[in-house]
Amino acid sequence: MRKNFLFVFLMMTMVASMNIGICSANDGDGDEAYAEEQIRIAEMAKPVVRDLEYPEWGFRIHAWITGMGSETVAHVQVIDMNSNLVIKQLDRKCNYIDVIPEYSSN
Repeated sequence: MRKNFLFVFLMMTMVASMNIGICSANDGDGDEAYAEEQIRIAEMAKPVVRDLEYPEWGFRIHAWITGMGSETVAHVQVIDMNSNLVIKQLDRKCNYIDVIPEYSSN
């Protein structure tokens, strides 16, 4: 009987501890954690821009990436340096997945 009591007490303690841990993990830091998450999402949503100039050929390249995850799109413009007109523009859907930093290998 004493073994059963100890076993039941131990199991109840473990279940209670797990419930407390799960509830604490869901709470996070409240508004502060939400604000930090929104800032992180806004930073990731900013386009990545790259500009290159080729004066010897008379054009420059303007490239940028927008979107995240499966909505990622790469844009490239070839621009005439004399007239500043866009000669060609390419927009290609990349379909990248977001890398999870904890599991990425560098």
